[in-house]
Amino acid sequence: MTKQEAIDIVNKSDIFKKWHFFKYHFDFYNKGLEHPLAKSIIEMTVELENIVPKAGLDYIQKIASINDKPNHTKHFEQLLQVLAELTIVHKAATFNWADKTSFSYEPTTGGSAKNPELTITTDALAIGLEVKAPELVTKHNERATKPQQVPSRSDIFKVIDKEVTMLPRDNPVKDFLISADKKFEEFKKANSNFYGVLVIVWDDFIYEPISALTSPQAGLFTEHSFAKDKDGNILKFPNIDCVIVTRHLLPIVRGTRDEPLPDLSQHPLDYGRHKEFPFKVIIKNPWSNLETPNEIIDCFQVLQPGPELGAEYLPSDFITWINNG
Repeated sequence: MTKQEAIDIVNKSDIFKKWHFFKYHFDFYNKGLEHPLAKSIIEMTVELENIVPKAGLDYIQKIASINDKPNHTKHFEQLLQVLAELTIVHKAATFNWADKTSFSYEPTTGGSAKNPELTITTDALAIGLEVKAPELVTKHNERATKPQQVPSRSDIFKVIDKEVTMLPRDNPVKDFLISADKKFEEFKKANSNFYGVLVIVWDDFIYEPISALTSPQAGLFTEHSFAKDKDGNILKFPNIDCVIVTRHLLPIVRGTRDEPLPDLSQHPLDYGRHKEFPFKVIIKNPWSNLETPNEIIDCFQVLQPGPELGAEYLPSDFITWINNG
């Protein structure tokens, strides 16, 4: 697929036949111009399509299909999820893996209808990727109206006034883990060395998912996890080997709004470069017995969360906003 072919597909799609959030961005092409967000989407889908046939085209179709509800917040957030997936899948597909690497887009196995975004197979590795992004707009608005936040279920959570406090965002993270664990289950059954990776694409408040996973008192990846089965046993998500957390929602959102891109982002879907701020972090599932492949670390440029990366890369118990709103 060429760039012009992708543009032609967009021009004939429901992006222009119906009301669409991104019609404004893609219409620049019809005026002999190019919008940065449309450029990101077109160029990345073309490159992806030429590496993983049908994948790039499918992302264009997914974007076009979210239409006909003017200014509907849920539709906007669905589009953000698709762009988050595209960013991560493109990064994986364009990484320099070993020779004889094969990719499978939205694969299934073992009779299950559940599928991750991508599997990557080399002579030595079998890797699955699932990408998730949280609800953004409602929580952004809530954060602006409440003077304090409790990012994790610490003892403080039990005594604060919940009416004026933004509560932990750990339930979405739990749901992401449950969903990814189910999608990887049949792959693990077929190959015990299959390495399951959940990528959570968050905004700048990255301490929220980090706290949800690693908070000593209730973190999902600790012995004190708040997530339990019907018998009271903590959920261990045996089919997920690690979670990667990035901050890519912020440049994506700004790209949709014609706002200046944050930090060192070169375009709205730019994944960034190694050791470049904002950092991407990896959190290993403590119950996984598989070593993290170096290729995962190199491909996704991940570091261990810690104070040297900044305070937002540590689990937090309580935050007070100064001059909030």
